[in-house]
Amino acid sequence: MKGILDLGGAWKIKGIDGRRGAPESYCAESIDERTFISAWVPGEVHLDLQRQGIIDDPRLGTNALNGRWIEEQYWIYRKGFSAPAEAVSAQAAWLIFEGLDLDADIYLNGRLIGSHHNAFRPCKVDVTGMLRAGVNVLAVLLDAGLHGAGERSASEYLPGKDDAPLHKRMWLRKPQYQFAWDWNPRLVNVGIFRPVRLEWGPARIDQVTIYPELTADHTQATLQVRAHLENTSKIDRRAALRVSVGEVEGCVCSQDIILFAGESAIEASLIVSNPKLWWPRPHGAQHLYTVKVELLVEGTLVDQAERRTGIRSVRIQRDRHPLEGECFTIVVNDVPVFCKGGNWVPPDMIYASIDASRYRALIAEAANENMNTLRVWGGGLYMDHDFLDVCDEAGIMVWHDCIFACSKYPAGDPAFLDEVRREITYVSRELSPHPSLLVWCGNNELEWGAWEWGYDRGRAHPDHALFHLEIPRILQREDPSRPYWPSSPYSPDYQLPNSPTIGDQHPWHVSLGVDREDFYAYRQDVSRFPNEGGALGCSSPATLRQFLPEGECYYLSPSWEYHDNEIAWRANSLMNEEWFAAWLGLQPQGLSLEDYAFYSGALQAEALLEYINNFRRRMWSTSSAIFWMFNDSWPVTHGWTTVDYYLRHKLAYHVVRRAFEPIQVIPVLEGKRICIYGVNDTLNVWHGEVRYGLTRYDGADKLEVAANAVLNSNSATLLAEMPLAQNATFAATQALAYATLWQDGQPIRQNRAMFCQHKQVAWSKPQISITRGEGACVFTSPVYVWAVCLDPNGDTGVADDMFDLLPGIPYRIPWSQDKELPQIVRCGNL
Repeated sequence: MKGILDLGGAWKIKGIDGRRGAPESYCAESIDERTFISAWVPGEVHLDLQRQGIIDDPRLGTNALNGRWIEEQYWIYRKGFSAPAEAVSAQAAWLIFEGLDLDADIYLNGRLIGSHHNAFRPCKVDVTGMLRAGVNVLAVLLDAGLHGAGERSASEYLPGKDDAPLHKRMWLRKPQYQFAWDWNPRLVNVGIFRPVRLEWGPARIDQVTIYPELTADHTQATLQVRAHLENTSKIDRRAALRVSVGEVEGCVCSQDIILFAGESAIEASLIVSNPKLWWPRPHGAQHLYTVKVELLVEGTLVDQAERRTGIRSVRIQRDRHPLEGECFTIVVNDVPVFCKGGNWVPPDMIYASIDASRYRALIAEAANENMNTLRVWGGGLYMDHDFLDVCDEAGIMVWHDCIFACSKYPAGDPAFLDEVRREITYVSRELSPHPSLLVWCGNNELEWGAWEWGYDRGRAHPDHALFHLEIPRILQREDPSRPYWPSSPYSPDYQLPNSPTIGDQHPWHVSLGVDREDFYAYRQDVSRFPNEGGALGCSSPATLRQFLPEGECYYLSPSWEYHDNEIAWRANSLMNEEWFAAWLGLQPQGLSLEDYAFYSGALQAEALLEYINNFRRRMWSTSSAIFWMFNDSWPVTHGWTTVDYYLRHKLAYHVVRRAFEPIQVIPVLEGKRICIYGVNDTLNVWHGEVRYGLTRYDGADKLEVAANAVLNSNSATLLAEMPLAQNATFAATQALAYATLWQDGQPIRQNRAMFCQHKQVAWSKPQISITRGEGACVFTSPVYVWAVCLDPNGDTGVADDMFDLLPGIPYRIPWSQDKELPQIVRCGNL
């Protein structure tokens, strides 16, 4: 068998700026290591410096500003190790670094043996004949990429005033968000951030590509398996490849092969009859199969690999829209799926800190929030097996951008293009087994930039062929089972990339565009596949106090501003203050921290509710409701997310969770009529009762109609219509529309639509009664109550929160019989 020696664990590092000798001199075999400090691999320099007390946690206060010098240094990693005798005498041996960030020169026993310049693919260095008995000295000279990019041009790739000339990120194949985004500070990572190992043996399995081909009637699937092999001998050898599916008796393919010298690929096909399919939630179960690949040379097993995979088909369906343009629907196993979810960014500013447990916790929150889709945004990381394993298990679909975002890229440079080709080839092979990975997308917003942001000026369209030729050609060759989309947003047929009637969209007209503070403008948005768009909301008081230093835990303190979202700030106004004035008639400066955090979070929840309601009720004219963004990379004062950096629920969390329920009812004003839509994401017909109408905020009067309701499977149904009352009793500032779904005599869903801004309502004093029901507590009120809040810090684990009380209609939340009845901390009635 192939031999492996893990080289992780304790290392030593030293930073140098060149004042005390050439950086490479510290990679000699024998040097004075007294000025080195302890380090850990996998890891990252900021983390090691923090452990040694040299820097403070960059996530707190303004500490990240104090660490800018780290990205400017060269860093030398050193480790001594004893190579096993069989590795020293092996026919072939390699050092494999799974993740180097970024520019690396690798030395073994004082000898330069390799270089690497891409954080997105492993570095493999041949060390055959270079190992020795006893201690070997491994040294890696690293820098964050700024030195190598220093001679490059930046202004011709990112027009306008920007800090790109300082870092020139478009040249660097590493996560782009670390160079600062509106939601993340500049903190340029550097280090050996993934495992390191020594391998040896006569042959090895380098990668395994797996994808399914499913017959139209779903009675048979073919698992196409491609084993990428390496024969270290200089001559061809007789070998055998055995591929099996553990869960299917007798599903084995064995073949004798000629293992050619060097690298080769061998294909195998396995037939699975009556396969159990992988389904996205909530359409079915997530059945997975284990594929085992074994390589035998002259009858001896020399390497093996196991991959989990699932059987499903996927395509993007672009039928002609009955009104204008095209539809855009993701179809899985020949069933259209409405995509509900958020955008995923790396869940830490230092991505070496991210582990499988954090992925699992966050994806569990997404599933609990009734999401079925995460869009992996194009300025972060290619996801790994740990992330996609959890998505496979949870039925979470993944739209995955390639890692290019908001810049032109120098694809006309031969070295850059070759590096990207290797990157896409590696990633597409490595992630191919995962059924949750449904769509590859070329980039984030580059096409939009070329049309409307000036990317067509200066060096025009240097990367167009990268996304329209190079990447799709590689994906078609390596894994033809998934659709490819060139950019997000993107509109085919030479339409504006963000056209609402064709392709996918980033509907930023609210928050960033012409409807900046008017989230009711979502009600007219006809986007076919909204993939971004959202609203800012303040983090909870507990989170604010966790990262703001003592003495700075107040609105607009220096640390508050540093952790604030850049987009919230304009030269003449702040977005949050515009929203407060427009919707609440309040000024943040006059509020306590708790009051400010509550009302900011409540407005974010209102905006996301409008976003989701609008797109869901348009199913299948619209086929998604994906908002920006699901998770944070560091603690923020204002953020786009529903789960914050510390995994606390923001106030919008439960509002979004309810809005994404598979069964939902949505009232909406269309002209002079109130329309009631029922939405059913499941594959089963729902039967019950709908009650709808108008109710006054003070509860003094209402108009209500009741009717039997049938929600057809996997569709939105217009259940009822009624005219908007034209009298003072139910004027826009006096009443709102509502709808409830009932089963077995109990309300199971409720929703509402307001017709005015909250500051225009003459709010009644809340009169809330809380009683105990079977496994629940029941809230009632004779007046309308907006945003009943039980857990303003988002950390007590309540099953429901931030709900409204409709006059006279009970609202139940799960509640243990042995717990005291909850206390209402506050509500939104002004």
